[in-house]
Amino acid sequence: MIRVVLIATGILVVWLAAIIVNRRRVRRYDGSGDSQDAIVVFVEPVRWLFIIWGFSGFCRGLRQAGGRQLLRLFLWSSVAGAMLVIPDLIRRRRLERRARRLARFLDRLAVEHPRAVIHMVGYSSGCYLALEAAKRVTHPRRIGRIVLLAASVSPSYVWDELAEWALAIHSFHSRLDVINIVGPLLFGSNDRRWGPSCGAVGFRCPPPIVSERSWIPSDVRLGYLGDHFTIASSAFVATHVAPLLAVHTSLQPAFGGGGPRTGLQKAQKNRPRGETAAGA
Repeated sequence: MIRVVLIATGILVVWLAAIIVNRRRVRRYDGSGDSQDAIVVFVEPVRWLFIIWGFSGFCRGLRQAGGRQLLRLFLWSSVAGAMLVIPDLIRRRRLERRARRLARFLDRLAVEHPRAVIHMVGYSSGCYLALEAAKRVTHPRRIGRIVLLAASVSPSYVWDELAEWALAIHSFHSRLDVINIVGPLLFGSNDRRWGPSCGAVGFRCPPPIVSERSWIPSDVRLGYLGDHFTIASSAFVATHVAPLLAVHTSLQPAFGGGGPRTGLQKAQKNRPRGETAAGA
């Protein structure tokens, strides 16, 4: 009995220490950077075990790549989600309320930084919030690029008006992402469809603005093992994600005469191995 108590106490101490370290790293990066180099809003996944997953690794990777954008973290996960996970995955109305709150947050940033382009990076369930919030912002053309990391969204996601004005959406997925295979099969995706999510198998017939990159074995050298958690490793972010957010963007519509090429069009010219243009 004493041994069980000691083991439980040790686990509790390690967990609390992990939370403290996690919060310190979050405070180090949240709010850092210069809005003149754009704003990057990181939308957290479910805060399982009260840990903010992915944010510090993403920020380290962005800084290692030379990115100096203003970093902002959007927190939305609930206490129930932190303890049980499922409540934050399957309650679509709750997710849509959070998406509306994210849209208001983006609108405030647009007012506070009138010359800044605002990029969004969603991780896991945070991807659904990022996509839904982009549909609800007051000034949608202030949104630059949207990056989806291991999205817990259905491959048949309904794009609606995003297909008309979004500058570029970049999605990263892996067929080794067991969480994005088993979870949506059992409990459904964030948009309430059953079957593997796009974070595992990619999107089905997305609009041309969407480019997708699938995990390849050489990504292991960058710390991305193809699973749900290591996709935000700093080396992988520095190599494959940060360049997408460093490309100069315009506040004008993505398509139209004389406008700049989108990230997808540029990627088609020099696309790394493993990356495909959805719908091409």
